Amino acid sequence: MKTSQGQYAKTMPMVNTGNFDQALLIIENSKDKFYKEKDKVLYYLDLGMLYHWAGHYRKSNELLTMAENGIEELYTRSISKALVSGVLNDNALDYSGEDYENIYLNIFKALNYIALNENEDALVEIRRIQIKLNLLEDKYKKITEEYNENQENGVEIPYVENRFYNDVLAHYLGVLLYRSEGLKDDARIDLEKMSEAWETQSQIYNFKKPSFPAVDTDKAVINIVSFNGLAPVKLAQTIYAQTVQDMILLFVTGQDDNYLTDLIGFHVLPFPGIQPNIHFKIQFPKMKRRNSLVNKVVVIIDNEEKVTVPLVEKLDNIAEETFRLKLPLIVGKTIIRAAMKNVSKEMGKQAMQQSLSSQGTAGLIIGLFAGLLADAAVDATENADLRISHFFPSEARLSEIPVEPGYHSIVVEYRNGDEVLKTVDLGEKEIYAGKLNLFESFMLQ
Repeated sequence: MKTSQGQYAKTMPMVNTGNFDQALLIIENSKDKFYKEKDKVLYYLDLGMLYHWAGHYRKSNELLTMAENGIEELYTRSISKALVSGVLNDNALDYSGEDYENIYLNIFKALNYIALNENEDALVEIRRIQIKLNLLEDKYKKITEEYNENQENGVEIPYVENRFYNDVLAHYLGVLLYRSEGLKDDARIDLEKMSEAWETQSQIYNFKKPSFPAVDTDKAVINIVSFNGLAPVKLAQTIYAQTVQDMILLFVTGQDDNYLTDLIGFHVLPFPGIQPNIHFKIQFPKMKRRNSLVNKVVVIIDNEEKVTVPLVEKLDNIAEETFRLKLPLIVGKTIIRAAMKNVSKEMGKQAMQQSLSSQGTAGLIIGLFAGLLADAAVDATENADLRISHFFPSEARLSEIPVEPGYHSIVVEYRNGDEVLKTVDLGEKEIYAGKLNLFESFMLQ
């Protein structure tokens, strides 16, 4: 069983050019072709994010909530049992979402609520993020311990310690929302958490710390939240092994950005005593970044360039950091499962070839082809789980710009160096003193 990726090959050109309604039509009209019942969380994530980018905020929240409920149901009812199982390929299991997807869906639910002027509901979403981060602390530790306790072969999979427990983008939005509600102490706590992130999570916040918003202000300020690029995808990396006398031949293949497979490596390992004609395949998912064209975002207020919007979050870093937590479990299960399958297969091949050896050359030929078919059949069952939503952004930027109360024109430019890649005209906006004036812009390239 393989991960369906055809929907993304069709929709990504539309997403890159901002044709989100057409991308939505493709996903919705091809649901039965590309999404099975086990993929319903992925389906809701994909649609929820596309509806957000299309500006259909209520519909986006409906779908992101369905995704969130599905993730929670799988975790509380069956995710531990599914991960403990070493028999089934992960592709055969229900997709329970990447941990960063589970966190950032609340960011986008909050932004949807802000766009709908429902700030109290937005604050609920921000608070849920910290709850999820607290649960992440022990999630894979418990699952790994349970898996190791249920193993009879004595092989233990190592536990990787969580290093992500403080999300700057969530805290930044928290400061703005708490401030607009007059909750100064809560805003101050979120502001302190933002500063801590650069001190305690340098592997994630490995870029210049931006200027932070004030905890309390009665002035009129414009806040621009800007997204660019697209978050990582998962591509397959495959190792094929074939033995000859006293050696193992390793062929390593990987997918490119168009999901085509290329040979990326060949190795010969001396292994005295190993028998010839043993074949096996192991395939793992690997995170692959999609580099953004954008390296600078500028805000123009009333035809005057006001500020370069600083980077506050690299979702790429967080996607990779949270994926790192479960990678030992994925790799360990895959190796153990492949070993068990191939031991049984090789025993069957040897028994079959011994029984056919008495039939002379014809029997040897039949045995050879039967062995090749057995290799192919087992290989076909080992495919990496490459499911991941393709429509989250890769970078987030946020800025605070003081202005006089009243109407102001707002334009956002996306640049690569001095080259303007895209201009987004947000129009004339009325800016109020002491209230939240948050506006979103994006370029998903």
